Amino acid sequence: MEIDEGPKRISLSDMDSTKYMIFGSLFILGVDTMLFPLDTLKTIVMSERSKKATKSPNLFKLALNIAQREGVPRFWRGIGPSTLGNFPGQASYYLAYESSQEFLSTFLKNDQSKSVTFLKGFLSGMAAEVAGGMFYVPADIVAQRLQVQSTKGFVHNHRLYKGPLDIVKRIYTADGVHGLYRGYGAYVSAYAPGSAIQWGSYELSKMYMYRALSWMEQLHYIPDEIPGKEQWINALSAGIAGICSVSSNNPLEVLRIRTQLLESGSKKDADMIKGGYFQLARMILREEGWKAFYRGLRIRLLVTVPSSMVALSGYEVIKKYCI
Repeated sequence: MEIDEGPKRISLSDMDSTKYMIFGSLFILGVDTMLFPLDTLKTIVMSERSKKATKSPNLFKLALNIAQREGVPRFWRGIGPSTLGNFPGQASYYLAYESSQEFLSTFLKNDQSKSVTFLKGFLSGMAAEVAGGMFYVPADIVAQRLQVQSTKGFVHNHRLYKGPLDIVKRIYTADGVHGLYRGYGAYVSAYAPGSAIQWGSYELSKMYMYRALSWMEQLHYIPDEIPGKEQWINALSAGIAGICSVSSNNPLEVLRIRTQLLESGSKKDADMIKGGYFQLARMILREEGWKAFYRGLRIRLLVTVPSSMVALSGYEVIKKYCI
């Protein structure tokens, strides 16, 4: 019985790299923009510093309360700096991913076994996040301060920021360029493993799904030709990958957001900055309990799973267009 392994993977050398970077980045940017309100809610929930906040909030009530107090545009606060960083960040991310996939395929002599398929996705996903983070982190630092800032008061600062440029000016004045990359280590620690698991799971899930469907087709359990089979497999594999990624790295994501929101002007925050990642983790565990590390998991799943399904299935279409 011949088992279908799926279509041949489109590599970077098969594509027009300029078209790939531009259209791929624009597509992912559009998906991120549509889901930005959910990202704002996620950032608000995960930035809370009290033990009482470990209980998952009613997200509908939280969104309604914010909309009533500050209006619907509040959910897109921070979209400007986020977009400025995300466009080059996305281009670097996907270019690094495809470059790593191509290198590893050559190095591993195009081995298509399950373990190697996962390994190539895992290592390429990690490399992609390291590259993209050079642009994501400064944009995130600015955007997150706007996202958690409420016109009714802001728990992390003594006064409101006037806008993105005010944030950049204050951070640069207090900490220099280093301040705009505070949390890069936390970012890579949080996102590189998550990205690695996501891409490894995605590539492996596609292989298993093609094999399973091929087996069922040959036994006539399902029709020989399923309309849109490739798109469905890509979307479902991306959803599985999103669940695996988010579930595994939520504690690291909490630490990343907390690190990037620390203010050197606050004595307690300054001590946390000096103490580093592990001191912050110990403080959260001591003052808020272990559940604090899973704060925001539900909303991250709501953000990541649909965005992964749309982004990665669309990403495969973009790759075909760029051949």
